[in-house]
Amino acid sequence: MRSTISNPQLNAAKNTIIQDALEQGTAAGIPGLSVSVGIGGEIAWQGAAGYSDVLRQVQANSGGCFGIGSITKTFVARVVIQLVQEGLLDLSRAAAEYLPSEVITGIPNINKATLYNLLQHQSGIPSFEDSGAWIRAARGEGMAIERIWGKEETLVYVRGIPALFQPGQRYAYSNTNYTLLGLIVEAVTGRELEKEIRDRILVPLDLEHTYFESFEQGVGPLTHHYHFITPAFKELAGIHPGCPEIRPGLIETTATNLSCEWAAGGMISTAGDLLRWAHELRAGLLIDEEFQRLIFSHQPPIETDSSEVEYMLGVLRIPQYWREFSAVGHGGATLGFTARMFWLEPSEVTVVLLTNVGEMHTGIRPSPTGTFYKNVLLPAVFEYMDTW
Repeated sequence: MRSTISNPQLNAAKNTIIQDALEQGTAAGIPGLSVSVGIGGEIAWQGAAGYSDVLRQVQANSGGCFGIGSITKTFVARVVIQLVQEGLLDLSRAAAEYLPSEVITGIPNINKATLYNLLQHQSGIPSFEDSGAWIRAARGEGMAIERIWGKEETLVYVRGIPALFQPGQRYAYSNTNYTLLGLIVEAVTGRELEKEIRDRILVPLDLEHTYFESFEQGVGPLTHHYHFITPAFKELAGIHPGCPEIRPGLIETTATNLSCEWAAGGMISTAGDLLRWAHELRAGLLIDEEFQRLIFSHQPPIETDSSEVEYMLGVLRIPQYWREFSAVGHGGATLGFTARMFWLEPSEVTVVLLTNVGEMHTGIRPSPTGTFYKNVLLPAVFEYMDTW
C-alpha cells in the first residue's frame, strides 16, 4: 500500500503532496518510512515510501510495524498515572519505597528521587544508555544477537555511578528512570508491565499492532531495519558481525532485538496505531480530568538551562518548534529505528513518522530523520491541509 487519501475528490497533483515528500526522504537515504497524519481523532492521510527490506526490494507499507523507541515512555507514564489515580502509587514518594533492596542496591539517588522526578527526568540518576559498556553490549560488537535481556539487567550499568545532581535540581534525560518505573508498575500490581499496558491501553483503544518486542507475540511482520554507520559509531559501539553492511554507510540490524530497551524504548507499533494513541494522549479518554491536567503540567527544575524542551509526565513540549507551532508528544531512537509522534499546537494536526533506520551514536548532525520531519514532511502536511 502506498497511500490512503481520505478525500478522493482532491485532484491528483494535490493528492501527491505528502507522498512526494516521503520520496524525498528515501532519496536522502532513509531506507523506509511510514507516515500517518490526523486532524483531531480522524486519519487525514497515511502512506509509506522506500523499502521494508532493502536487499529484496520489498516496498514499505503504511501498515508496517516499526520500533518506536522512547515513545514507549508515553505508555509507561500513562499506566503510572492511572495507578496514582487508583491510589496504588504516590508521586511524592521515593522510588526506593516500591522496590526490593536487591534491585535498588548501588543506584544513586534511589532513596531520594520521587516518582515525579523519574517521570520528568529530574531524578539525577544516570542513564544506562550513556554507558560505553552498555552501548557495546546492547548495540555494538559485544551483542549476543539472540539474547533476551532481563528487565533489571540494564541497572548494572548505573550501580556505583555518582548521581548527576540532586533530585529536582536539573533536567537530564535518563532511560534508567523509565526502567525503574516499569519495575515499580510490576511491583505494585503483581503483573507484568506488558499486561498492564495491554489491558489498560492497547485493548481499550484497539491498538492491535502495538506490543513489546521479545516480551509479547507480535501481530504482523516487523520491518527489516538498518543503522547509519560512521567512524564515531565504530569507535563507540563497534559493529557486530551479525549486522552486515549492505551499502556504504548502512548496516542491517534485523537480526537484533529491542529487549535491552524494555520500558525505556522496547515497543513496536504502526503509524496508524500511534496516531490513535496520540489522540488519546491529547484528549485523555482513559483518565480523569484532574490527572490529565497533571500529565501536561511542567514543573521546571531548580536550575534551568537553554534547552527548549519542556518534559512533563512522559510527554514533552518543544515551544515554537516549526513556524508558530509547538510540538507536543515524543520521539524515539534505537538501534535500527527512529520515530516521531507529535501534534502541532494550537492546530488539530498530528503527524507520526516511523523509519527503519537508526542514528544513535553516529554523531550525524543534524539528524537526517529529524531534518526530514521538520523541514520536508511538516511543510508538505500543512500544504496538503490547505487544499481542504
